[in-house]
Amino acid sequence: MLGHYRALARGLKPWRLLLLLAALLTAAGFIWQLLPGNGQGPYLLPTLVSAILFLCLLLLVQFFGTERPAPVSRWRRALAMLWQGLLAALLTLILLSWFFLFLKALSAIIRLHFF
Repeated sequence: MLGHYRALARGLKPWRLLLLLAALLTAAGFIWQLLPGNGQGPYLLPTLVSAILFLCLLLLVQFFGTERPAPVSRWRRALAMLWQGLLAALLTLILLSWFFLFLKALSAIIRLHFF
Protein backbone atom coordinates (compact mmCIF):
# COMPACT_ATOMS: atom_id res chain seq x y z
CA MET A 1 0.00 0.00 0.00
CA LEU A 2 2.80 2.40 0.88
CA GLY A 3 4.68 1.61 -2.33
CA HIS A 4 1.54 2.17 -4.37
CA TYR A 5 0.95 5.56 -2.75
CA ARG A 6 4.57 6.58 -3.30
CA ALA A 7 4.45 5.66 -6.99
CA LEU A 8 1.13 7.48 -7.46
CA ALA A 9 2.48 10.55 -5.63
CA ARG A 10 5.59 10.66 -7.81
CA GLY A 11 3.39 10.48 -10.91
CA LEU A 12 1.12 13.28 -9.68
CA LYS A 13 3.91 15.55 -8.49
CA PRO A 14 4.20 17.52 -11.79
CA TRP A 15 0.42 18.14 -11.64
CA ARG A 16 0.48 19.54 -8.10
CA LEU A 17 -0.31 23.13 -9.14
CA LEU A 18 -3.21 22.00 -11.32
CA LEU A 19 -4.56 19.87 -8.46
CA LEU A 20 -4.35 22.85 -6.12
CA LEU A 21 -6.21 25.05 -8.60
CA ALA A 22 -8.90 22.40 -9.11
CA ALA A 23 -9.29 21.94 -5.33
CA LEU A 24 -9.66 25.68 -4.80
CA LEU A 25 -12.18 26.05 -7.62
CA THR A 26 -14.34 23.14 -6.48
CA ALA A 27 -14.21 24.32 -2.86
CA ALA A 28 -15.23 27.80 -4.01
CA GLY A 29 -18.08 26.28 -6.02
CA PHE A 30 -19.25 24.34 -2.98
CA ILE A 31 -19.15 27.44 -0.77
CA TRP A 32 -20.94 29.44 -3.48
CA GLN A 33 -23.80 26.95 -3.46
CA LEU A 34 -24.09 27.28 0.32
CA LEU A 35 -24.58 31.05 0.20
CA PRO A 36 -28.13 32.32 0.79
CA GLY A 37 -30.06 33.07 -2.36
CA ASN A 38 -28.25 30.53 -4.51
CA GLY A 39 -30.37 27.63 -3.39
CA GLN A 40 -29.00 24.25 -2.60
CA GLY A 41 -28.93 22.82 -6.08
CA PRO A 42 -28.50 19.22 -7.10
CA TYR A 43 -24.77 19.73 -7.61
CA LEU A 44 -23.94 20.45 -3.98
CA LEU A 45 -22.81 16.89 -3.22
CA PRO A 46 -20.81 16.43 -6.46
CA THR A 47 -18.82 19.62 -5.83
CA LEU A 48 -18.11 18.47 -2.28
CA VAL A 49 -16.99 15.07 -3.55
CA SER A 50 -14.74 16.67 -6.16
CA ALA A 51 -13.18 19.03 -3.61
CA ILE A 52 -12.47 16.13 -1.25
CA LEU A 53 -10.89 14.11 -4.08
CA PHE A 54 -8.56 16.93 -5.12
CA LEU A 55 -7.59 17.62 -1.52
CA CYS A 56 -6.84 13.92 -0.95
CA LEU A 57 -4.66 13.84 -4.05
CA LEU A 58 -2.81 16.93 -2.81
CA LEU A 59 -2.26 15.25 0.56
CA LEU A 60 -1.03 12.15 -1.21
CA VAL A 61 1.54 14.15 -3.17
CA GLN A 62 2.61 16.10 -0.09
CA PHE A 63 3.03 13.11 2.24
CA PHE A 64 4.39 10.47 -0.13
CA GLY A 65 5.83 12.43 -3.08
CA THR A 66 9.32 12.93 -1.72
CA GLU A 67 11.65 10.39 -0.26
CA ARG A 68 12.41 11.24 3.32
CA PRO A 69 16.04 11.12 4.41
CA ALA A 70 16.75 8.00 6.41
CA PRO A 71 16.86 8.71 10.15
CA VAL A 72 20.11 8.01 11.93
CA SER A 73 18.94 5.65 14.64
CA ARG A 74 17.00 2.44 14.31
CA TRP A 75 14.20 3.73 16.55
CA ARG A 76 13.69 6.86 14.47
CA ARG A 77 13.58 4.79 11.30
CA ALA A 78 10.94 2.52 12.86
CA LEU A 79 8.97 5.53 14.06
CA ALA A 80 9.12 7.13 10.60
CA MET A 81 7.88 3.92 8.96
CA LEU A 82 5.10 3.62 11.54
CA TRP A 83 4.08 7.23 10.90
CA GLN A 84 3.96 6.73 7.13
CA GLY A 85 2.00 3.51 7.59
CA LEU A 86 -0.54 5.32 9.77
CA LEU A 87 -0.82 8.11 7.21
CA ALA A 88 -1.37 5.56 4.45
CA ALA A 89 -4.09 3.81 6.47
CA LEU A 90 -5.78 7.13 7.24
CA LEU A 91 -5.66 8.17 3.59
CA THR A 92 -7.11 4.81 2.59
CA LEU A 93 -10.04 5.34 4.98
CA ILE A 94 -10.61 8.84 3.63
CA LEU A 95 -10.57 7.56 0.05
CA LEU A 96 -13.03 4.79 0.93
CA SER A 97 -15.42 7.32 2.45
CA TRP A 98 -14.90 9.49 -0.63
CA PHE A 99 -15.90 6.54 -2.82
CA PHE A 100 -19.12 6.14 -0.83
CA LEU A 101 -19.91 9.85 -1.28
CA PHE A 102 -19.08 9.55 -4.98
CA LEU A 103 -21.62 6.75 -5.40
CA LYS A 104 -24.25 8.82 -3.57
CA ALA A 105 -23.57 11.83 -5.79
CA LEU A 106 -23.64 9.72 -8.93
CA SER A 107 -26.97 8.18 -7.99
CA ALA A 108 -28.39 11.65 -7.27
CA ILE A 109 -27.27 12.95 -10.67
CA ILE A 110 -28.65 9.91 -12.47
CA ARG A 111 -31.93 10.21 -10.58
CA LEU A 112 -32.16 13.93 -11.45
CA HIS A 113 -31.54 13.54 -15.16
CA PHE A 114 -33.13 10.20 -16.00
CA PHE A 115 -36.05 9.68 -13.63
